[in-house]
Amino acid sequence: MTFSVNKKIKISEDIITEYAAGNLSPAKHTVVACQSEICEEVSSRIMFQEQIAASMIEEVQTKILSPLFMGNVLANLPPQDKFSSNNTNIENNSPRTLSHLLGCGLNEMKWKSLIPGVAVHDILGNRHTKDGDRLYLLKAKGGMQMPNHGHNGEEWTLILKGSYNVGDKTFVRGDLHIEDEDEIHSPHINEGEDCICLVMTQGPLKMKGWLPRLVQPLIGI
Repeated sequence: MTFSVNKKIKISEDIITEYAAGNLSPAKHTVVACQSEICEEVSSRIMFQEQIAASMIEEVQTKILSPLFMGNVLANLPPQDKFSSNNTNIENNSPRTLSHLLGCGLNEMKWKSLIPGVAVHDILGNRHTKDGDRLYLLKAKGGMQMPNHGHNGEEWTLILKGSYNVGDKTFVRGDLHIEDEDEIHSPHINEGEDCICLVMTQGPLKMKGWLPRLVQPLIGI
């Protein structure tokens, strides 16, 4: 079985394999789990890898499972009533995994404003530290240009609502935009609606302008 991979998604088979095995960090695991709920192609690829893993388990001795294994299983269970699409308290744009983690949908989020037009909600880790994966929600106003920046380590951005452009590429709901420390970009949020993203970073951003660098210690991003 083979799968054609959307270039915008940029999620490798290695990541899928590590996810299926429960070997990703909690932050990365959550991003992939959320993408699998809103992107059928990624869900199919994960299911295929899990089927391979299950067949291999039958042929080897029992091993101690990763601490994330049960979370992986729960993320793929059918939704419970309190998280169903019929519950008006949970917004449909919020993946079930994220709703379970936060206890609410995107409409009920309490955002912390960073600069005019940009707000965050911390989930895992600390944006102010230099090491370790951290996970947060980012909301940017439609039409705005994000500051030009690079990265310390990887940045994974899963689009939950709205869209943005980087060069000639457009990222929409369900796309996973992965950049590393060699990339510099300045996403432009498309007009029409705010863009909400689930973001995993491995350190503070490398701001390129003097003003963003000046305020970066205050906003912690």
